[in-house]
Amino acid sequence: MSKSSDVIVIGAGAIGCSVAYHLGHRGISARVVDRESIAVRASGKAWAVFTYPPTWIADEHCIRQPSEALEGAPVDISATVPGVSVRDWLFLHASSYDRMPEFAIELAERGGVDIEYCETPSTSLVTEEELEEAGGPQDLVQPHLTAGGVESRWIDGDSLRELFPSLNPAYAGGISHPAGQVEPYRFSLAMAQAAEKLGAEFLQGEVLDFTTRGDRITGVRLASGNELQADAVVLATGPWIGKLSAKLDSPIACRPVFSECLRATMPVDLPLHTLYAGALSILPKKNGEVILATYGAKDFVDRAGFDASLSEETKLAALEGVARVLPALEDATIVEHRGDLLAMAPTPPYQKPVMGPFPGWQNAFVATRFGGDGVCMSPATGEVMAELIDTGRVPLRTRRMFECLAPVSEGR
Repeated sequence: MSKSSDVIVIGAGAIGCSVAYHLGHRGISARVVDRESIAVRASGKAWAVFTYPPTWIADEHCIRQPSEALEGAPVDISATVPGVSVRDWLFLHASSYDRMPEFAIELAERGGVDIEYCETPSTSLVTEEELEEAGGPQDLVQPHLTAGGVESRWIDGDSLRELFPSLNPAYAGGISHPAGQVEPYRFSLAMAQAAEKLGAEFLQGEVLDFTTRGDRITGVRLASGNELQADAVVLATGPWIGKLSAKLDSPIACRPVFSECLRATMPVDLPLHTLYAGALSILPKKNGEVILATYGAKDFVDRAGFDASLSEETKLAALEGVARVLPALEDATIVEHRGDLLAMAPTPPYQKPVMGPFPGWQNAFVATRFGGDGVCMSPATGEVMAELIDTGRVPLRTRRMFECLAPVSEGR
């Protein structure tokens, strides 16, 4: 692609900002259009945890059986359905995870923003009853070791209570892994500002339609009446992909799902150590705040009508869960109750991205439907999408992944 080409990226979340930044690395200046602003929706409200990649494989025992999948109810965001495996796009998790320590430095230098990156332990708590049923710590850790999780280990209850003195005595210990985290809004902002230094332009506007000639898109029309000329277009619009893609005669199936969490301060200092207790997540952040959330099937609510209203019931469930797991934190001060729409694969909703060339068009591309993991897959996604757009070829190292995630691969 010519370095003077006009590439329009629609969507200024983490994925869109990453694509623009990595295009800039290749000398291609993008124009990023968003109807609101940078990371104002889900990308700016995410938990922003970079999970240790082998745990995705070890956790695939969560896959639903066909009879359950056909019910159509929301499922755990990390679960898939029979015949679909996170192994097919594990590259996006693994490459992003491995790159983050240096990427944080890179963005601070080029974007002028501290993204508050740090590595932390991440422990899934296990009760005495669960430990007994499993047969012992080694039986719980072994699936992670088998999946390549050489850094996975068992941490006993006494060691955990040295870190969290009020931890409920019902917990015998937990399976612990390394993890990374960032502050989500600052992360997207850093990529955007770094992209601007490489020639990108960020514009506010709602894309209503496209102008075309033959099998090429020549521009995008905005609600303001303006038209932006385009040599290539990238759709990175999250849950709004269905409506926009339909204008290109190939609607991408997507189910909007709503997720929410609490941002809180605690009466006592917590170590930088994430705890998962069943459906509850307690995520201490580098800035001293804590993210509290419930993470079960009922917590990812179908919002086909794009309703983004918060639930008092979910808020109370998170607070009650924290008081049960760490009683000393029952007096947490809520700073913000936040949440937004996520783009999930449909019927039932599950996490499977869609990315690659857009069917039927020579110069259109798509990168969307990352569920709640767009932030933690965005570094690798931006890199390989920029390579695809620049060279016109799918990178050999991700050929099978693009085949799996192509928008034509689901038989719609």
